[in-house]
Amino acid sequence: MRIGIIGAGATSLYIVKELLNTKLKFSLVIYEANSVPGSGMPYSSQQNAEYMLCNAFSREIPVVTQSLVSWLHSLPKAELSEWELSTNDVHARAFYPRVLIGEFLQHEFAEMVCLAEKSGVEIVVRCNEKVVDIGESEQGQIFVQTAVQLPLELFDHVVIATGHVWPSRPVIGNVTLTSPWPYSQVASLRVPNVGILGSSLSAIDCVVALGFARGTFSETLGAVTWAPHVDEQDFKATMYSKMGIMPEGDFYYKYPYELLEFITANAVQKEIDAGRAGLLNRIFNLLLSELNSADPSYLEQLGGDANSIEGFGSAYFRRRWQLGGLPAVKKDFDHVRRSMRDRQTIPHRYVLLRAHEIFDLALRSLDDNDWEMFRENLLPVFADCYAAVPHLSIARIIAMFDAGVLSLVDTGNDAEFNELPDNRIAIVTGDQEFECDVLIDARGQASAKLGELPFPSLVALLRDSEKPITAPYRLDLGSRKRYSVYCVSMPQLLEKHPFSQGLQNCSEVAKTVVENLVASVSTRGQLPPDEAGTGLHPYSSDLAMRREL
Repeated sequence: MRIGIIGAGATSLYIVKELLNTKLKFSLVIYEANSVPGSGMPYSSQQNAEYMLCNAFSREIPVVTQSLVSWLHSLPKAELSEWELSTNDVHARAFYPRVLIGEFLQHEFAEMVCLAEKSGVEIVVRCNEKVVDIGESEQGQIFVQTAVQLPLELFDHVVIATGHVWPSRPVIGNVTLTSPWPYSQVASLRVPNVGILGSSLSAIDCVVALGFARGTFSETLGAVTWAPHVDEQDFKATMYSKMGIMPEGDFYYKYPYELLEFITANAVQKEIDAGRAGLLNRIFNLLLSELNSADPSYLEQLGGDANSIEGFGSAYFRRRWQLGGLPAVKKDFDHVRRSMRDRQTIPHRYVLLRAHEIFDLALRSLDDNDWEMFRENLLPVFADCYAAVPHLSIARIIAMFDAGVLSLVDTGNDAEFNELPDNRIAIVTGDQEFECDVLIDARGQASAKLGELPFPSLVALLRDSEKPITAPYRLDLGSRKRYSVYCVSMPQLLEKHPFSQGLQNCSEVAKTVVENLVASVSTRGQLPPDEAGTGLHPYSSDLAMRREL
């Protein structure tokens, strides 16, 4: 049985791990458009700078052959020092540069390839080969065509794991924006007045990249300051955000997580089993009970309208907005640093952080009206909560604010964007108008339909190109097919899986895909029933030993 995987990022890595934990007899070909497998776009040194931090701490990264901390401890001290780290800096609650995590993922990818070969699995990784089409062959298998002039390769199963997709020339209205990736594109900007559309993690990365390119950050006794280069005295950066707020800083909470009392997986499953009518409202009531138990003063601060789904999001953001833009970020920074120092959680933030995972269990069971209500009123709240920012990133933002070069503008929902005769950009909001020389699109990854996949022959085979993809992520290509195609491309996942970004989710998605693949192979009689479970390859004892270490 031949399996092809399109993309060699984190999801691909976890798929290989899960495949090797079965007793499937298979060979594997992995296609990667870039030169190095393993890291994917979010952790690639070609896309990210060494100063850009991942907002998942090390213990939250699922193990492949070893934990991130174990790998870091195995590095020579000289190599750690190149990252301005010592062995004392390496611990399970630390945040690390995305590029460093990318090197870890590349190492783990190489380890998995080695382990696969030792266990007798034929595995080929084709770097610098962009896949341009996928379709049905005359032989009744699935073909993969690359931009390289090679014969088409045929497979029994294909997994599309192409990750993030960013337009090279994004637009808003009739205005052309600047892409935030690769970071070098942002760092190379030399116009005096730079606008950043958005204020979440991608926008923060852009601001920090501008800070490093246009000035110097200095750290003394834990305090970060910023000063412009001599020739950058006229530099200004403005973040344009619908709500005029930034995500709050990371705070302390126990990990593994403590159990919630009301909004639990079991409670939500009971509500799902009770039927779709009123499902979202019943789960929302569980959230209110949890918040009221954990921090009743918080709901009082939000006001009475927070007791409805339609009012909760407005009340949440109204409170955040009233605290006030970048000055609020500075004030909150002191709060979250105390939370870390005193190992004291912030109850309402902990509930909202955990609740998004529990809500996610029910999202594919919502009817259309409930889904739209969730997407409009609750999704922005959860997105704001889980986008907690590493403290060093916040300190750099505050340093640029204190230096007088960074501001944050509340545009509201009805802002207009116009291109001026001199190619500058005007942002009109309410009775105010702002101008910038360039506007960087830092709104984050957008969702996409299956019909927008860049594989024309595959799109032509789809029974419904508008249907969102849901677990087990297997495409509906009609019955009586000898092959199967799974899609876990990030834009397509986001259509109905809005919380699908992050390494933990990559691991969970990989497990779901492989479980379904094994079950389908077993059903067709290609695998004996007693071997269709989660049997282990010979390397598994070695893997278990590595985990113990």
